[in-house]
Amino acid sequence: MVADLPNQALNHAASAVEAAAAIAVCARATIPQLGFIHEDPGQSFAHDVADLYRDSITIPCAFRAAKHVTERPADNVERMTRRLTGTALAKEKVIPEMIERIKAIIEGRD
Repeated sequence: MVADLPNQALNHAASAVEAAAAIAVCARATIPQLGFIHEDPGQSFAHDVADLYRDSITIPCAFRAAKHVTERPADNVERMTRRLTGTALAKEKVIPEMIERIKAIIEGRD
């Protein structure tokens, strides 16, 4: 259903950014369960870190993917969203930036 495409794309983009955040949380050897905002028992801190990139990565990638799939219905929304999000994560060097932001948060600089 076309009306669901933006929501599907948002979910897929959010999952990709959360995976990147989980990598950054592990790289800094922080405790993923101890979030500041989220209370998910497994990945609260990763969700908190991912939220820092909602406006710059998650939402733009999701809506670009939804638009693409609307114009080319034969394409898969999950594949397109993950491809666009993965490209943005790499191009913008998001994981290294996440690692530095986690370090700044822990040291009280952010």
